[in-house]
Amino acid sequence: MAELLMKAKLTFMIVVGGVLQGLGMSLFLFPHDIPTGGAAGIAVLLHYLFQIPHGFSVWAVNVSMLFTALKWLEMRTFTGTLASITVTSVSVLIFDAVFPDITSNLWLDLASGAVLLGLGIGLLYKYKISNGGFGALALMISIYRSGNPGTILLIMNCIIFMVTASIIDWGIVIQALICQVISTRVIDFIYNIRLTSLPYLTPMYRHKK
Repeated sequence: MAELLMKAKLTFMIVVGGVLQGLGMSLFLFPHDIPTGGAAGIAVLLHYLFQIPHGFSVWAVNVSMLFTALKWLEMRTFTGTLASITVTSVSVLIFDAVFPDITSNLWLDLASGAVLLGLGIGLLYKYKISNGGFGALALMISIYRSGNPGTILLIMNCIIFMVTASIIDWGIVIQALICQVISTRVIDFIYNIRLTSLPYLTPMYRHKK
């Protein structure tokens, strides 16, 4: 019974975290072509070049990266991350369809989207679930190096920002960096809050042989 309750709690956190991410991306960040880093940054680029829906790109890029890292992940980590990717991507598709082209003030949208993004990722990290391909790598490094995953994710995302901005517009670099600074603070804050843990989830990476 206790294990069933823990699994139900984990499922709830995956849904909440994924929906918060999707909300921040779809309503506040993607309309301004602000890359959130990693797969989402690539999704912004693909939408700009080929008009591919953000939700499909986010899912495809993340899942392909996740399968590449499968041999380093326990199956529970893999399935949890796959679930969070799917929830986020479906949320983006739904919010894009229900609230098309809703944009207001750039900087207000930037702040709102960054906070929602950080809340969603922070909740997932708190329960040892990655938010995607780049997130899986950041979480893995944080576990082995005892660092904050949000800070690690920021460094990796900066690389994506430079590539995306060089094709779309160099002006989005500043916006993307501000978004990452805000979301990183939120991620680390949520990650370090003392909450009831799920002991059977830690650790969830295969040991080196």
